[in-house]
Amino acid sequence: MSSLAAGMSSITIFLFSSDGVSPLGTAFIVGYPISDKPGYIPLIVTAKHVVGDAAQIVGRFSMKQGGLTGAARYDIAELRKNGDVWEHSDDGVDLLVFRTPHFEATQYQPMSLTNIASRQIYIEEEISPTDRIVFPCLLANFMGSTQNYPIIRSGSIALIPDEQVPLEYKVGDRIIKTRQQVMMIDATSIPGASGSPIFLWPGPRAKSVAYTLAGSKSWLLGVMHGFFTSPRETTEVPVQTGTRNVFAENSGIAIVFPSWRLLEILNSEKLKQRIKILGDQPSST
Repeated sequence: MSSLAAGMSSITIFLFSSDGVSPLGTAFIVGYPISDKPGYIPLIVTAKHVVGDAAQIVGRFSMKQGGLTGAARYDIAELRKNGDVWEHSDDGVDLLVFRTPHFEATQYQPMSLTNIASRQIYIEEEISPTDRIVFPCLLANFMGSTQNYPIIRSGSIALIPDEQVPLEYKVGDRIIKTRQQVMMIDATSIPGASGSPIFLWPGPRAKSVAYTLAGSKSWLLGVMHGFFTSPRETTEVPVQTGTRNVFAENSGIAIVFPSWRLLEILNSEKLKQRIKILGDQPSST
């Protein structure tokens, strides 16, 4: 496995419903630094609609001891009560962050905050349509039994509109109608891809009037929301876990919430204050 694929796979986990059987989507781990101390607080990032209004979910990890996977049960209701779940102040932003303990037996490599592209990075790196992107995600048909096997998909940026895009989606039983600044990518989203980290391909790319052979850093550019539905009637279709209402027509374009919206959550005072409290505890990672 290439170092790029291995790196993306190492931060990725799979999320399941409370029964530990029905897959919900993809998530990834960010290591939040502790001020004036070594170590980090591990945080799980996904799309808000993946968790929905579930009181409990299960995260599936690869293990250091090969040949098996490990499951961690997350009491989302209790985490919310303790102030360990964070959402964007704009309810229309489909992002969710929650804290996870560091499980010593699990195998993962958290992503650094310094790898998350800010608005300024978008400008400096001239992130634009035709740039290639890659992302790891859950494939419900095959997830692996001896370890997590995220598939690695690729595509390209199709559009980064200056104006807000109308979106309508469900979070649990709530219907969210909103207008958001998003990125559109030419990469069909599949069930299980929601919550996937979207990375800039680090290979050669055009920048300004030059073609840079050295490529760019594999910046995190955003988090997968899902495919951009055409305005058509929904239809019920059978899937592996039962039935699902889907749009009869897929535009072939997926919606990504930009990484700088994630940074707005990670840089919020509420989250920073909670990290400081956790960092002062002797059990911090």
